[in-house]
Amino acid sequence: MSFFEFIPAPTWRDLIDILFLTIVAYQLYIWFRETRALRVLIGLAVLGGVYSLAKLWGLFLTTKVFQVLWQVLLILLLILFQSEIKQVLEKVSLLRYLRSRKRRLSGVFALELAQVAFELAEEKTGALVVLTREDNPTEFIHSGQSVMATPSAALIKSIFNHHSPTHDGAIIIADNRLSQMGCILPLSESQKLPEKYGTRHRAALGISEVTDSICLVVSEERSEVITIENSNITNWETPNLLADQLKEWLGMPDGVGFAFKDFLKGYVQQDWKPKLGSLCMVTIAWLFLASQQDIQLTINAPIHHINLPVDLSLDQSSAATVRLNLSGRRRNIAAIRDQDVHVQLDLSSLQAGEYSIRLSRKNVDLPLGVTIDSVVPQDVKIVLKQPAPKPEPPEIE
Repeated sequence: MSFFEFIPAPTWRDLIDILFLTIVAYQLYIWFRETRALRVLIGLAVLGGVYSLAKLWGLFLTTKVFQVLWQVLLILLLILFQSEIKQVLEKVSLLRYLRSRKRRLSGVFALELAQVAFELAEEKTGALVVLTREDNPTEFIHSGQSVMATPSAALIKSIFNHHSPTHDGAIIIADNRLSQMGCILPLSESQKLPEKYGTRHRAALGISEVTDSICLVVSEERSEVITIENSNITNWETPNLLADQLKEWLGMPDGVGFAFKDFLKGYVQQDWKPKLGSLCMVTIAWLFLASQQDIQLTINAPIHHINLPVDLSLDQSSAATVRLNLSGRRRNIAAIRDQDVHVQLDLSSLQAGEYSIRLSRKNVDLPLGVTIDSVVPQDVKIVLKQPAPKPEPPEIE
């Protein structure tokens, strides 16, 4: 028997199962990438592998210790990562997609904001602007002062002036209004942020990790203008390019159609290494657990009449085949073929007459671990007769 015969053949349900869990695993990786949560998840995966091996090898004491340990870890994880769990649940909530998306940013202000950012960069003045979309960042913002003003270029420059008491904080622009200034944002714990970036950039990355906001950051040391969107950092060279991107992110310009083919191609090709890793991890887990899965199988098996007395003949039978509904572990069920299963009726103790025989497990030859859920029909009627005597040949005179 070759190695590939031990690999269970996936059904279309299994393929959907693998694809769905691959998407879930990849999204979890993206949300927790380069954070303490990801490191904890990797540690839990290692512990889960050790627990599985201990259970597979029958290590009684190790298995019992891990069973108690999992209960304690579950409570600790809920306490330590309540904010991360809340973020994940908010990201998968359908309500965020049911809300109507309004035009957030006009094209004129997008260009004006981009020009102000580059002017501040030339003056070596740092700035941090948060442009909200669907998520409300209020719960993640500390301190700050309410403004509720039109976000004009002159106002933004005055807020980030070195002599302004709020120049070190961030401003929040929501619904075409400058709502807050001097805000303190949560700092990201990501390790992927280059060392050249300071606290202002780490704060921008932090708010982009917990909301869908767009952060515009001006570096006073390097005179750079960057944006952080969905934890992706982009450095801009000209105000026009930045303005076009801001309009795409926040302005929702008309005439832009949705191309499913381009979307699917980009989704597959972009960031393909972690996606491939998620697929391999889920596939390996499926291969490991598939043989333990309980599945059902329906086959049609022929009826064989055995040990028929020599002085009798089978005159009638109500069924030539029966339908067997079987269940058991996948590794046992997968080896069963229709032609390999036979239903046997032992007629050795019967005499001439009509009989109704109820089929049971003893009438079917099946591997260990496979059970019969039902037999259709369950009762088989047969008629046994003695063969008619042969006519004597006529006498020859």
